[in-house]
Amino acid sequence: MEDGLIVDTDILIDLLREKDYAVSLIKKLEDEVELAISSINAFELYRGAYKSQNQEKNLASVKGLLNSLYMLNTDEDSMEIAGKITARLERGGNMIDIRDLLIASIALVNGFGVLTNNVRHFNRVPHLRVVGG
Repeated sequence: MEDGLIVDTDILIDLLREKDYAVSLIKKLEDEVELAISSINAFELYRGAYKSQNQEKNLASVKGLLNSLYMLNTDEDSMEIAGKITARLERGGNMIDIRDLLIASIALVNGFGVLTNNVRHFNRVPHLRVVGG
């Protein structure tokens, strides 16, 4: 079994919407690698559910999905890496969304890659294994 992958929010949303590619991708990968989410992904999903027209239904869907995946959290090491990467990307004029950067730092600290449709942004993070959805 390879190292794990944090499933990015874009794919998690498509999974909640039961899009065929996302369902097939997760079914295929769950037998090959450990799949996880980060606390940042959880925040993004909850934010979307609370902004939606059908909060109750969407919150239940989010909670069900979150309960089915292992959650990786921030810690001092991931925040240090996030600070280091932020400084490097800002100096180079290649900054990415801070939430993506936090997801990447959590992945790096835990030896995980990121499964995403947003390959272009995550590829800017040094040493991060990025797998396109």
